[in-house]
Amino acid sequence: MGTDLSCFSARIQVDPYHAPYLPDGGRLLSMLVVGYHAAFATGPRPGTPIAVFDRLPNRTLVQGTAALALVRVEYATEITTVAPDGGSEISWAPDPFGIGLPEFGWRLVPAQHTGGRWVIAHGCWAAGGRQGVLPRSLTTQVPGAPTVVTVHEHDPRTGNRWPST
Repeated sequence: MGTDLSCFSARIQVDPYHAPYLPDGGRLLSMLVVGYHAAFATGPRPGTPIAVFDRLPNRTLVQGTAALALVRVEYATEITTVAPDGGSEISWAPDPFGIGLPEFGWRLVPAQHTGGRWVIAHGCWAAGGRQGVLPRSLTTQVPGAPTVVTVHEHDPRTGNRWPST
């Protein structure tokens, strides 16, 4: 008897803004969202561990499944202030120039199971014109998570998408 993974699956759709510019991708699948990671100032590096969602089936049940991690990036700019004595002080500001930068950014990035744990997949990942629609079962586990999140599964160097790279 199989395990129902629908409560951990994001339905993938073409971003309506980019739809006129993208080739017809055919059937868009759902992808398994295995966990969550909160990052500060920049996106997480490959190999960064992911906090796995409660009640996610064990590794054997999800083997071979294309997996993603929900990532929240708290945007901030490093500000270095030089003191008269030559020393410096570093502080962080969410929008130091008052131009309306967002405080948080959300994305789905490729994840892989390595060394007995889930981590951000190795590679260079960019937004590729697709979105993941998250089920309520996931958005309730991550306070503040939006229902629709940009998917960063496109490798800009090769043009391939996760997991085909």
